[in-house]
Amino acid sequence: MDRFGVSDRAGAAIVSAAIQDVGIISESNVLNVVDINKIRSGITKARTTLLSQVIKDYDHDQFGLYLDGRKDRILSMVNNRRKVIIEEHISLVKEPGSEYIGHVSVNLERAQIIGNNIYSFFVMP
Repeated sequence: MDRFGVSDRAGAAIVSAAIQDVGIISESNVLNVVDINKIRSGITKARTTLLSQVIKDYDHDQFGLYLDGRKDRILSMVNNRRKVIIEEHISLVKEPGSEYIGHVSVNLERAQIIGNNIYSFFVMP
């Protein structure tokens, strides 16, 4: 249903109508009627099967670098004036399973500074 953008309820109606046209279900035999709960449980079962297969085939030593868009606003005093410093967060995640390793905060958005901060995160204990 996800592939074609059809809702679960509409998918259940389509499948039940097709099964009725074929003759599998009738007014006296309604055991094979497909409802929304059967559709949802089938989708969940297919997703978990596919996910477990993907996790088996996946390289377990990969790291992911996620720019989550989160920014901290830090208030500081400079020359008796308040100044707002904005720091960007970069999350370090081990895949698969999205295991959180840590995060790095940088106040300048230059690639070399971000790279140096990530390198120092992994090198320093």
